[in-house]
Amino acid sequence: MIHAQGGTCTILPTDLSRIDDVTTLIQSIIKKSETVDAIVNIAGIWHSENEVFAGKDFQNFDQQVIVDTYTVGFTAPSLLIHGLLPKMPDGASIVNLSGTFENGGAGWLPYYASKRALEDFTIGLAQELVSREIQVNAVSPSDTATEQYARFFPEYMPDAIEPAEIAQKIVELCAPENILTGQVVVMKKGIEPFNGFHS
Repeated sequence: MIHAQGGTCTILPTDLSRIDDVTTLIQSIIKKSETVDAIVNIAGIWHSENEVFAGKDFQNFDQQVIVDTYTVGFTAPSLLIHGLLPKMPDGASIVNLSGTFENGGAGWLPYYASKRALEDFTIGLAQELVSREIQVNAVSPSDTATEQYARFFPEYMPDAIEPAEIAQKIVELCAPENILTGQVVVMKKGIEPFNGFHS
């Protein structure tokens, strides 16, 4: 896809649940890049290969699942931004991917908590970076029509938003002409995106 648009890319496989791997990724990017114009954090854990981490009381979650979910969903994005900020020029962009939680966090509390923390971090970081005009926003999509979502929640697919729509919004928020910052943009199928911090 990137090559089709005339761009180039380097793939750096990383286990975001391992802090050492995150540190190595940061160091690799710093060595390969003069500047970092945008950071987009889209990772999160809400399922394993065979199990969706939903509909489960918090006390019944495996401890490692809780730690990994927090690390991938919040700690790794925080550390990536922390490590790469010195490489970001004024006017750069940061976009974090959250999620909507119309029914609250019960049943998938680790994922819910990791994404809510990421939203709070987004708002606070936007305030901190306002003098550098670095735009910091989050995109908070509702049910998203991914292959894994179709696998675990086929009954909800008719209401799921296409990943391409979410990607397009992220591209817009990273564009040089974007002036929005400190926003959590909620996206739902058939509805115009709107600001919905902790909605």
